[in-house]
Amino acid sequence: MLDKNLIQKEFGYMGDHVYLNSSLVGMPPERVKDACRRFMDDYVASYNESIKADLLAKRQMTKQNVAQMIHAKPEEITFEKNVTESLSTFAMGYAPLGPGTNAIIVDSDFPNTIYPWINAHKQRGFDLKVYKTTRGQIPAGDLIAMMDENTRVLALSMVQSGWGYYADLKALGQECRKRGIAFVVDGFQGLGRLGIDVQECCIDYLPCGGFKALMGTWGAAFVYCNPRIIQDIYPPTAGYQSAVSHVLAPDVTTDFSEVHFLDTAQRLEAGSQCTYAIESIGIGVGLILELGMEEIEKHVLELDRYTRQGLKDMPVDVITPDDPARLSGLIAILYPKSMTAKVRETFAKYNIHATLRDGYIRITIALFNTKENMDVFLEAMREIFCKGENK
Repeated sequence: MLDKNLIQKEFGYMGDHVYLNSSLVGMPPERVKDACRRFMDDYVASYNESIKADLLAKRQMTKQNVAQMIHAKPEEITFEKNVTESLSTFAMGYAPLGPGTNAIIVDSDFPNTIYPWINAHKQRGFDLKVYKTTRGQIPAGDLIAMMDENTRVLALSMVQSGWGYYADLKALGQECRKRGIAFVVDGFQGLGRLGIDVQECCIDYLPCGGFKALMGTWGAAFVYCNPRIIQDIYPPTAGYQSAVSHVLAPDVTTDFSEVHFLDTAQRLEAGSQCTYAIESIGIGVGLILELGMEEIEKHVLELDRYTRQGLKDMPVDVITPDDPARLSGLIAILYPKSMTAKVRETFAKYNIHATLRDGYIRITIALFNTKENMDVFLEAMREIFCKGENK
């Protein structure tokens, strides 16, 4: 069971607001807010005498916490600015991709998960095979059936941003490993609410940004890279952090033939990093580890099932599949577009925060949400759709 006292201590500032929008932006705990406030004070405290060591220590703390959360090793974790950049690094730099090969992607993924592959396909000449979803569902068997002898990559999201479908990562990853296909998973919509074991799921490359359920802030994403493929990624950017060696003044560079990249995930690091944002990820993940990832996932999925039950008799279309194995805590709902203004007005009255578009509601359940939160949401939904002329 989750530690309710700890959650209240970290998130009590939300008061009577019902925050169900972590798929857009997560809410930070007090410990992350405090760390962000004091970062600049720590930054200048020693007049830069210890700044490099301090920043490296903050990054190492985050690597350790992230590695523990996803069942990896700290040296398999690196950082980039965001998931889009991280996916672009792979799509543009993965050597086995080229003319005569193909990568498989999914049409319902968020554009920033799709566009790096379109861009790399146009520039590098490999083929794109696109799985066309029906109501956001992605059966593992359908994706496996698309694989052929020329497939080098399968790339998709852990949880679909707009639809809430939780992919069968274990089945897909094991098939990819058997066929020698790199398995690339965008973890942004799932990690922090759902657990993942990169070893069990045979994931080769997994980026995840910090400002959703990891409860950090903008400016950094972590990347897990399996050591078995790291030397197959030729980074499109290079800097001294990613190289085996470098020279400093008064010496000068003499070898201009090539950059000799490190053979670890650090080969993907190519410049100064937003340690402020990286540290916030590490602290947010630290809270996840303290509460227990298994307990968080159990809590999220219990509230998912409870909320779905409450929606069953309402005249709305819950498009997120109800397969118990594919629940994600993200629920997408369609309704008549003509009622959009009423939805916005009612949610504002109840202090409910969710993703609202014309005829579309997306709610995302996080570790700080409660049964009482979901009751408020369901009451608002009944007021909108089950009273008066909407009966």
